[in-house]
Amino acid sequence: MDNEERPVGFADVKAILDLLVKGREENLKFIHGDGFGWDDKAMLANAVVRPFGEDPGFRLIDPSLVNVGRAKETNIYIALTVGIGGFSRMPLDGPYATPEQLAVITEWIDAGMPD
Repeated sequence: MDNEERPVGFADVKAILDLLVKGREENLKFIHGDGFGWDDKAMLANAVVRPFGEDPGFRLIDPSLVNVGRAKETNIYIALTVGIGGFSRMPLDGPYATPEQLAVITEWIDAGMPD
């Protein structure tokens, strides 16, 4: 990142996630459970997915993987790239995150999830 670029912040990640689910927002909590979302940074940091309300649930971003260069091991990254928990890559049937969008998400997590 050159000196003229600003650091990646939550707003950048939220914009990507919002774009990926555009038109499906009303179904997200029904499908993934009440603990799922990214209305604000705290909600995303604590988001737990329980597909169709079932356990086991899984945390999208394990705090132990934040700010340590391990963003690609988080469930959010895995879900967006190859799928997780027996489910296909998210969001279901696309549009899928581009390599550039995935790089923004990983940079944000690896930088400690700054505002």
